[in-house]
Amino acid sequence: MAISHNPVFNRAMQTGVEEARSTDQSVVDAEFSRITSSAKMTVEGTAGKVFGLFLVVLATAGITWFMGLTALLFPAMLVGLGLGLWASFSKKVRPAVIVAYAAVQGVFLGAISSILEAAYPGIVQSAVVATFATAGAMFAAYRFGWIKVNARFTRVMTFALIGYGIFALVNLGFAMFSGNGGIYTSQFGWLVALVGVGLAAFTLNLDFEAIIVGSREGLPVENEWRAAFGLTASLIWLYVEIIRLLAIFNQD
Repeated sequence: MAISHNPVFNRAMQTGVEEARSTDQSVVDAEFSRITSSAKMTVEGTAGKVFGLFLVVLATAGITWFMGLTALLFPAMLVGLGLGLWASFSKKVRPAVIVAYAAVQGVFLGAISSILEAAYPGIVQSAVVATFATAGAMFAAYRFGWIKVNARFTRVMTFALIGYGIFALVNLGFAMFSGNGGIYTSQFGWLVALVGVGLAAFTLNLDFEAIIVGSREGLPVENEWRAAFGLTASLIWLYVEIIRLLAIFNQD
């Protein structure tokens, strides 16, 4: 029976059907097995990548601290911002960019920590403890369902993060031209820094949800890098906001 009025098309279709019928079933089974057994994203795999990224952050932060490379603060901040945007908006997962981001952010953290520690002895230890305590509290809240990461929560957080990001860029530009810390040097600086701490802390819940959902749905294994990047970036942001808030309180 003809499939089309075009005899060439009919011949091609018949040839394809005959070849498909003659194909060894073992070849089909092998191909199906290859597709279904491809590596999937897991919580354990993501946790391992988070740990690896933090080793990179700690290594470059330590080098910056002990070698006194505080002059790299501003360049590292700009480069880190660029790498972070690249990793965030790239359609392809880029592990090399993510690792480079962690390394540059380590330089930034080492420089800013060294400067603030010289001005306010003990502030770095307090900031580290507060960061991990806050992250632990957020994980517990997520784990026990005290914070529900639903569509409404995600939408509110998205708008809040966009608004805060615009504010941060405007304040950075103002600080660069005015030579001071912008709004953080005003009487409302502590309040703005507190809002930053809150946003960074609640962003962790979005990262936890991304890891759990990605693992549950069996996303491709390369998504572990994207999830690890998100969690690492949020923890770095949380530390920066906390140490800034502590520095403001120490000025009074």
